[in-house]
Amino acid sequence: MSTLTEMLRNEIITLEEVTKHLDSLPHKYRISQSVELGKKEQMKLWDIAKVGQPIDLSYLLPAGAPILKPYPFEGRNSLPAFTFFQKVFYRQPDGIIAGYNNQKMAWATGPGYYVCGENPTHFGEIEVDYTRLPWIQPAGWPVIKPNMAGLSRFVYGGTKDYLRWVSRDVVIGRATRAGKDMPNWFILCRKDPIEE
Repeated sequence: MSTLTEMLRNEIITLEEVTKHLDSLPHKYRISQSVELGKKEQMKLWDIAKVGQPIDLSYLLPAGAPILKPYPFEGRNSLPAFTFFQKVFYRQPDGIIAGYNNQKMAWATGPGYYVCGENPTHFGEIEVDYTRLPWIQPAGWPVIKPNMAGLSRFVYGGTKDYLRWVSRDVVIGRATRAGKDMPNWFILCRKDPIEE
């Protein structure tokens, strides 16, 4: 059986084929094959995912999710270093979905908190907005800090990420800054699978 990386190196590949492959894998392999994707494969997946099904905020965590309960996704970005991370989502008491980036360089770059919404310019995508901050975080988490302070501004300042559906547990993302696309992509796979 081909891996996800091998599939995306084919000249012609459809999102339907990728989705079927990912959904057929045991979850630990779904994670491992997702986070092995390099930049070229992430770029290709972003392009073919434009025909994917719409997603909304209910994709990130269940409608009945307890307040402040973390829902992590394992991730890999297309940067040359510090590529592995988690995006961890949670619901605030006001119902807004927020989160932060759990990664090894957080001591320097800050935790990178954000608030989620629907992409106002592209229907069916989720917006991860680093220009807006949550007002509360789960117990034991890093302190919420402005993303324009210190080194954070070079990583998260003025940034919004957009997520496209790939499968029931996988999304592909792309970063923008000040409304312009950046040459940075990332893939996320739910750490704990949804109910089959």
